[in-house]
Formats: sequence, C-alpha cells, structure tokens
Amino acid sequence: MGVNKILVFVILFFLLVPASLIAGGNPEKGLPKVDRLIKEKNYNEAILELAAYMKENPDDFDGAQRRIKRIIELRDTYNLKGMDLLLVLKNEPTNDQKKLDMITLMESLEKNPNKQTRDFILSTKAAAQFTYYRAKFEEIMSSGAALIDKGLYTEAARKYTEGYVFYKQEFDDGTDAETLSLINGSLGQIISSITTFTDMQISFKAAVAACIETLGSGDIDKSEAAFIVLNAEMARFSRFRNLVADSGWVFTDTFASIQKGNDQITENSFLPFAQRFTMGRKAATRYEGVLGAIDAQWNASLNQVEMASDTAIRRQWLSGYDSLDQGNAVRGSDLLDTAKRFASLGKNIASTGSLFTTRADTFGIRDYTSAVKHYADLDTLITKFSFLSSRYTTYMAIKSRLNAYTGDTPNPDFIRKAPSATVVSYSGFIGELAALSREIDSSISSAVSAVSAGAAQGVLSPYIQEIETFRQQFSASVFSDTLGVYRNSALFQENSVKGMVTDWQGVYNGANGMLEGVAQTSSSVLLFYPTESIVVFNRLRSGIVVDRKAVLDAVSQLKKVPQGIQDDSAFALSVKNMEAAVASLDALYSSAAAGIAKANSRILQANLARQESDLRFAQSQSALKKLDFQSARDNLQRSRDKVNQSLALQESTALRSDSDTKIEKLGQEITRIENESVVREVRSLISSGKNFYYLGNFDQAEQLFTQAKTRWAVTNITANPEVTNWLDIINTALSMKTGRTIPVSDPLFPQMSQILSSATELFTEGQDLMTSAQKGDAIVLLSAALTKLQQLQLVYPINQDAGQLTLKINQVIDPASFNQAFKQQVDYIRANYVTEKQKAYSTLLDLYQINPNYPGIKKLVDDVEIYLKIKIPPPDPKALASSLAYTKSAQKIYDANTRSQFQVALNQLDEAIKLNPDNQAAIALKDRIQTSGAVALSVAVLPADLDAKYQQAVQELQKGNKITASALVEQLMQNPKSRNSAKIQDLKKRIDSQL
Repeated sequence: MGVNKILVFVILFFLLVPASLIAGGNPEKGLPKVDRLIKEKNYNEAILELAAYMKENPDDFDGAQRRIKRIIELRDTYNLKGMDLLLVLKNEPTNDQKKLDMITLMESLEKNPNKQTRDFILSTKAAAQFTYYRAKFEEIMSSGAALIDKGLYTEAARKYTEGYVFYKQEFDDGTDAETLSLINGSLGQIISSITTFTDMQISFKAAVAACIETLGSGDIDKSEAAFIVLNAEMARFSRFRNLVADSGWVFTDTFASIQKGNDQITENSFLPFAQRFTMGRKAATRYEGVLGAIDAQWNASLNQVEMASDTAIRRQWLSGYDSLDQGNAVRGSDLLDTAKRFASLGKNIASTGSLFTTRADTFGIRDYTSAVKHYADLDTLITKFSFLSSRYTTYMAIKSRLNAYTGDTPNPDFIRKAPSATVVSYSGFIGELAALSREIDSSISSAVSAVSAGAAQGVLSPYIQEIETFRQQFSASVFSDTLGVYRNSALFQENSVKGMVTDWQGVYNGANGMLEGVAQTSSSVLLFYPTESIVVFNRLRSGIVVDRKAVLDAVSQLKKVPQGIQDDSAFALSVKNMEAAVASLDALYSSAAAGIAKANSRILQANLARQESDLRFAQSQSALKKLDFQSARDNLQRSRDKVNQSLALQESTALRSDSDTKIEKLGQEITRIENESVVREVRSLISSGKNFYYLGNFDQAEQLFTQAKTRWAVTNITANPEVTNWLDIINTALSMKTGRTIPVSDPLFPQMSQILSSATELFTEGQDLMTSAQKGDAIVLLSAALTKLQQLQLVYPINQDAGQLTLKINQVIDPASFNQAFKQQVDYIRANYVTEKQKAYSTLLDLYQINPNYPGIKKLVDDVEIYLKIKIPPPDPKALASSLAYTKSAQKIYDANTRSQFQVALNQLDEAIKLNPDNQAAIALKDRIQTSGAVALSVAVLPADLDAKYQQAVQELQKGNKITASALVEQLMQNPKSRNSAKIQDLKKRIDSQL
C-alpha cells in the first residue's frame, strides 16, 4: 500500500471515529451547550452532549437533528480540507507555507479533533513550521544584513521585527499570563524604540556629519563645539539602544528560565527566534537583529568620527613634521599643539563607547578603552615630538653658530703650540651636540616604551616610525654635524701638519737643491753647495724631532674620539694622513741624513780635485821652465779640468776667481814664450816652402806651408796671411797640375798604364811603317793608338802623356794639317786662357813639349802661369813702392810703441810682403811685432765658466742638438777670451759644417 493511501486512511479513521469513543462532558445541559460547543468548533463534545440530550429529550429530535446535520456539514468541510492537505503533502511536499495556511484553516474549522487527527495535524504543522520558519529566518536575516550594509539601519531594524510572529501563537497559547505580559511588554518596548530611533535619524546624522566636517577642516575650536552637539545625540541614541538590548536580554533570560523547568522546550519556539531577531545569532560574525542594526549605525558613525579625528591628528602631525623637516621649528611646534588638542578630542569621542550596555556575548562590543588609550598614546607621541621640536630649535641655533664659525687658517704652529683656539672651539661644539643627542635619544626612547604593544601600536606604528625616522634624521643631522666638526677639527690639524711637512719639505728641498745643483738665472749651469747644505740638513733634523712629537700627541688625542667617529672614512683619512705625515717627517729625517753623507762625500771629492788641480798647475809651471810647451799646456788644462771638477762638486766663488786668475796668467805666459818659437819656426818654414815653390816642387812646398799653418795656430787664433797667401798660390798651381799625371796610388793606374804603353807601342810601329813607306798599314796602327788614348782621356782628359802622344801621332799621320792645327790651338789658348784656365793651360803645356821653339809659345806659357799665380811675376815698381810704403807706416807704429795699433801695423806688413815677397824689412818687422806680446794670441786655457759652457756645447752637439750647440758657441764667440780659444774655433767649424 502506498504512503499517500495510508495517510488518507489514517485521517479518515480519525475523522469518522464514533463519538461514543470520545470521553468528556460539560456541566451545561441541553441544546445551548451544544450550540456553544459547535461555535467553539468542539464538535466531539457537541455530539456527546446531543446524545445525552436525546436520551433525556427524545421528543426534540428535530432540534437535535438540525444540529447533527450542522456538525456533519462542518465536518465535511473539515474532511475536505483534510483531503486538500493530503494532496498538498503528496503533490507539493516542500510548500510549507501552503501547508501551514491549510492547517490554520482546519484548526479554525475544528478546535478539538480526535487525538489521532490532532496528533497528525500537530506533527505536520511542526514539520512545516520548522522548515518554513527556518527559511523565513534566513530570508529576514539576509535582508536585514543587506539593509545594514546599505546603511538603511531603521529599515533593517523593522525588517527583523517581521520574525516576531514565528511560533507566537503557540507561545501565547502555552504561556502563563505573567510571562506573556513580560514578553509582550518587551516586544512593545522594542517597537517603540525603533520608532524613536527612526525619528532621531536626521538630528543624529546631522551631528555626525557636522563633527566630521569640522574635523576635516582642521579647525580645532569648531571641532570641539561640534562634538558637544554630537555627544548629546549619542547620549540620547544610547538610551534607546540600551532599551532594545534590555528587551532582547528579557527574551534570552526568560527562555533560559523556561527551558530549565521543561526539557521539551526547544530552540524551535518563539523566544529563541525573538532573541535572535533582536540580538542576532550568537555565532554571528557581523551585526544582526534589531540591536545589531542600531549598533551598526552607531559603530559606523563613531568609526567615521574617529577616522576623521585620526585624519585631523594625522594632518596636523604631518604638517608639523614637514615644517620641522624643512627647518621651521616654530610653525612645527604650533601644528603639533593643535594635533595634541585633536588627540584630546579624539579621546573624548572614543569615550562615548562607554554609553552602551553590553554582555559578554554582545557582538561588536566597541573596545573604547583601547581607543581611548590610542589617543592617549598619540598625545604622548605628540608631546615627545613637540619636545623634539624645541630641541630642534636649539639644534638650529647651534648649527647657525657652527656654520658661521670659520676658525683659523691651518698653520704648523697650531700643532707645535697645541691646543689651538680652533680645536678648542670645535671641542665646544662637539660637547653641545653630544648633550643634545643624549636628550633626543632619551626622550624618544621613553616615548616609544610608553606606547603599549599589540594592535594599538600597530595603528600608531606610522607615528612611531615617523617620530623614529625624524629622530634618526635629527640624530643623523646632529651626528652629521658632530662628525663634520670632528672632520673639520681633524682636517684643520691635518692641514696644519701638512703645512708642517710642506715647510720641512721646502727646507729639505732647499738643502737638497744646494746639494743637487742650483740653476743660474743667466744660464742652465748648475752650481753645487754641499758644505752649505749640511748646515740646513742639521737644522732640519733638529726641528723634525720636536715637530714629530707634537704630531703624535695630536694623533693620540684624535684616536680617543667615539668609535663611530673613528670609523668615518674622512676622519680616519685625516688621522691616517697625519700618521703618514709622521712617516714623511721620518723620511725627511732619513733623507737629510743621507743628504749629509752625500754632501760630505762630495766635499771630499771636491777637495781631492782641488788638490790635484794645484799639483797639475805646479807641473805646468815646471814644464814651462823646461820650454816643454805641450806638457805645460796639457798640465795647465788638467789643472783647469780639476778646478772645474771641484767647482762642479762644491761651488766656491773664491776658488773660481783665484783659479781663473792664476791659470789665465800662466796660460798667457806659456803662449807668449812659445809664440817666440812659433814665429821663428814659421818664418823658417815659409822660406823653405818658397824655395820648393820656385823649384816647381809644389807638393813639397804645400807640405811646408801646411806645417807652418798648423804651427802658427798653436799660439795665434788668427791665420798668418803670409802663409795663407802662399797656400793659395800653391793650391792653384797644384789644381792646374792635377790630372796631368796618374798617381801610382790611383786604383786605375795599372789599367791606364797598360793603355798608355799599348798606345806607345802602336805609335812606334806605325811611325816605323810610315818611314818605310807603308802608309796604309801605318795609319791603321796609328789610328788604333789614337783609339787607345781616347779611352784613357775619357777618365783623365788632361793627362800630359796621352795629350802629347796624341799630338805626335797626328803629326806623323799628316804633318801639314798638324802644323796648321798647332797654330790654331796656340791662337785659341792665347785668346781664351782666362776663361778656360785648366784646359787651356794643360793643352798649352802639351803643345810646348811638342814644339818649345814655336814662336811666342814660351812667353804665352809664362803669361798664363803668372795669371794663374803658378809663377811669381817679376817685381813691379809700383808694387815695390807700395810695399815699401806699408813697411814704413808699420815701422812708425812700432817705433811709437802704440800697442793698440800693432794689429794695424801687422795688417800693413802682410800687405807689404804680399806685394813684395822679398821685402826682408817687412818680414823682420812683422816677426818683431808678432813676438812683442802686444798682439792677441790664442788663449791656452779658458776660465771656469767659459770652459763649462764649452763642455755643454760639446755635449749638445754629441746629442745631435746642433741648434743648441751653435747658440752656445755663438755666446762664447761674444767673449774675447773664448773667441781666441782654438778649441772653440774648431768646435764652431764642426758645428757650422753640420748645419
């Protein structure tokens, strides 16, 4: 059998059960009682009463019948509704609302059905109510929550009251009058409070908005006034809110009391639902119920006001922070005072949270004590920040003085006479900044420790972080300035020490410069003063010992500063540099010792060189006495070299002057005495050379005159014009003769000799054939001989053997043509020997050898040789007269002993001898003047400074610096002493030849 059929059977059984089975009774009698029972839907009691009435009143059947019929009709309706309920259970099993509506209708049709029916109805009703009310509960709770989320707090509160009907009828039917009255009173109080809550929305929201607006404006006075109005609204708000809370707790407490006496009472009843719709579910994680809606508005409003308060405090704090950060301590202090008032206002706002009455399980209990402490902590932090502001003002004053302070210019005396006023001033600044730093650290540390940990500290963490950041920045600035002062102090001392090192370095450089050479302003020559340098070196070493201790004392004081300062790279660098300065002083001390040793060594070397110079000078004197002029000059030069060596090691004005004087004097004496020999020797060489010239022995004559030239240069700086003139004559003669013969030393001599020998043999054979009338064969041989000679003449065109043999061959071949050609050549030479000197002269000699008797040829040879200065012309009366005149003029100068004119006399005598080489008077007078000592002779040894410049010029030339060397020689040539030096003249010639 199906489930639905069973349900139908059961219901019909209950509805049709005989009335006799139902027990019960009523003291009322008769039909009135029956009518009352029918009206009360108590049909079973009415049927029982009718049965009793029929037994007692059988005659009144109609009246009973009418009522029986009425009951049957009503029961039919009831049964029909029962059938409809069964169909709903069958066809719409989840339509709980329809089920409840039908059950309510059936309960209105019959109050006391039979037990089985009643149990079924109650069971069905309970199941439907459980499902339906749960669904409606979730719906109402969700809708209320949505309205709260939208800020529709009064609408949410009213929405939650819709659930007060759940199980209310059952509660009313089964509750005693006192309890029912208490519950209904609480419901009324809730509805009344919601009405009041709704009415005050405008004023409450306006007060909240006004307070938020004034807080946002940053006007603390208006904000405090706005809070007075808001505080009144909050007091009124909280009174009605607390009435709702009290009513909700009535539901909670009443249900707990009822449940204790009846275990059958479950959560699926009126009071638990009423408590939830009022207070919200105990396990809820958000605001719910009428109280939740009210608390949500309160909490949201208070959050907004507190947030605005926090924002106002934050704004004032940040503005103050920025002002302090920008160095405006006064404005920063004012802004922080305002922030402090906002913090006090925030604390009053947070304190309104104490107006609510709560229980431990009340959702969203506002932790106003933490909020109050939050503002108290803010007040503490602001107070400490204000303290920082005042300290910052103090700091800026110190900083201003510090920035204006310049201190003294670093000076070594500030180390030698420590402590200096500058270092003392820096120490004062350091002390002030250190005290300020201690105050800052102590104050902020106490402020942070006064703020509680946990959530509140999390909210305050930006403030703590910012005040800590500012403290760090402030401390960093203080430390930076402190570090800067330490740096400046260390740098001041470092620079003072550097000045000390620089001073001593200068002293050392001066001493070392004396040792290494002092450049002269007028030249690049270096002069050395080792003796003088020792005095300076000793003074330096004594001073360094004292200063070194002063520097170490200063370094020791700097190393006592805090470690953080010592770790600074700039400070440490200054200390390091000061320590390095000590090392530099030590190095200078050691260098000075080395300099002293070096100076002593040079002094010793200079003394040894000076002693040797004296020895060489004595040797030169001794050699002069023996007339060993070369040895005398060599030793005198060695003496000069040693003096130069001594002066190069140790400059001495006295030695330089004395040595120049005595060496020059001895040099002049050597030259003077030797010059007498030179004049005699040169005169002898001139006489011998002239003899060889007249004999035509030009080579031998050249050798003697060259020897005379060399010997003359030993004591005379200018050349002997007489010797020079003869060398010119001889050289001309030699040049005219050059090429006429082939020297045995010539590489081509063998080959040329063979050609000449072959040509000679051909000529001899050809001449013999010509004599034998074999003219044809003779011409062939003679032509071959000419060819040979032409080969030789390609190399030696004026060779006399080739030239003469050529003339002989031509003469043999054709005597007539030869004689004609001979004449033409003589005539050509006579006309052109001036322009074609060597060629004309060579050809003339060849022609003269072939035919010395040719008319006029001998005279032509003499004329050409006189023109070419190969032969001395016969005396010219005019030349003789001029020669005599020059001699007489020179004699007058000599006789008058006008020594300044002796060079003029010499020039006249040279001209006289040139005009008349045999003018013995001129020759004798010239030699006397030349040995008189009045004529400038060659300088034997140069003075020290000129010799040094000469050596420098030689070195520059060896380096390839020809221009520099030439410039130095030109400078020497401006001085008469160096200009008359043979070695300088030779050097000039070497340089000029390379330029």
